[in-house]
Amino acid sequence: MYQPLRVLNLEDDPNDSELIQAQLAKLEIECDMVRLETREDFVAAMKRGGFDLILADYSLPSFDGLSALEIAMKMCPEVPFIFVSGAIGDEFAIETLKRGATDYVLKERMSRLPTAIERALKGAEERIKLRQTEEALRRSHEELERKVEERTAELLGSNERLQAEIVERKKLEEKLLTASMTDELTGLLNRRGFLFIAQKQVEIAKRDKRNFSILYLDLDEMKKINDEFGHKEGDQALGDIATVLKKTFRASDSIARMGGDEFTVLITEPHSSTIEKTVAQHIQDNLRIHNEQTEKGYRLAVSMGMVHYDPERPCSLEELLARADELMYEQKLHPEPEKKIPSSIGGKREERGYERYNTDNDRSAELVLSGSVMIKNICIGGILVRTSQRLTKNTIYTIKMLYNNNEGLSPKGLVVWSSLIGKGAEKDVTELYYEAGLQFIEQNDGVKRSLE
Repeated sequence: MYQPLRVLNLEDDPNDSELIQAQLAKLEIECDMVRLETREDFVAAMKRGGFDLILADYSLPSFDGLSALEIAMKMCPEVPFIFVSGAIGDEFAIETLKRGATDYVLKERMSRLPTAIERALKGAEERIKLRQTEEALRRSHEELERKVEERTAELLGSNERLQAEIVERKKLEEKLLTASMTDELTGLLNRRGFLFIAQKQVEIAKRDKRNFSILYLDLDEMKKINDEFGHKEGDQALGDIATVLKKTFRASDSIARMGGDEFTVLITEPHSSTIEKTVAQHIQDNLRIHNEQTEKGYRLAVSMGMVHYDPERPCSLEELLARADELMYEQKLHPEPEKKIPSSIGGKREERGYERYNTDNDRSAELVLSGSVMIKNICIGGILVRTSQRLTKNTIYTIKMLYNNNEGLSPKGLVVWSSLIGKGAEKDVTELYYEAGLQFIEQNDGVKRSLE
């Protein structure tokens, strides 16, 4: 028998709750909503269970949404949790998602609520199906193992049936391996799959003195696409980039989505001495064709960096990826009209179109809402800083710096990347630290002159 959607609404304003109820009606799904506003009532409801969705305000007279989220993550982590609140900053919105919230909707943009709910429910349903599939595969694998052990122990001469069961088990293992190495959204390799294949290529290249190249790509303006056109369109944009890459590269090359809006391509046996120019031209041609054939209100574009493995100067896969990521980031900070791909062989940089200045070890700055950081180097387009914690990608910070006779400079920077580096050596520092690259944005003439 069909069951209505059970919704728990943590809200102290009855009028706002009625507005939420009106948006739920647009889903064309029968909903049974329970409104409450205290911690005691919320905990009691969590213990009773049976809810399909939680909609929570951020601030209540005697309770708050983050505390409710923490309780929900412990007692019913599978239930989608959406914040429906007044104006909140980007920092808070990002923090809620990091803590496990499914989405957030501003009350002044309540019309987004039905779409957010549909996406949250669909995601929850897919996660349940995935767990069920994994459990079924696990049980099937255990059953096959048991059968194989029984047949082997019995040694009754049923060799044909035993071989058939072994083949079946191998096929199942191959399916499990393929599923664990494939990105569900694009059908490309995922990070795990790419690292597995690329490491094998490094070992072969080192042994047989072969060359190969790694291309690192990042979809430009991903945050803008998500914000202006929705996350569903953002997912479609990632799928379109995957299609462009499949059209561009050979079947012998390995293409992967590393996570978020970042992609990599392992190019085996690169034959051209001008591979950067050739690859850039093919990618730009395929992007141009895609953009001309689609009218979506935005154009797909990518930033790229490439590294070449030199068997005479071998290095690790981690070093290659870090270098390619750095080169990609530099192009994002300083895009060129021709979209040439910056590249390097080993530790040698082959081209650089701007000057970057290293700073003294004691040169620091302050990221508003984050704290003090150490400036590593700076250029007209961006800044590299060392931090005690990872900065969230696509977050905008105001960077307060002092220069020349303690004059102040406060440009805004967009976090392009942030990575764990290791342990600091300065002044006996032994704590883990991070480095992050921020791209300067919204520069007025005064800030530009100061940076120059």
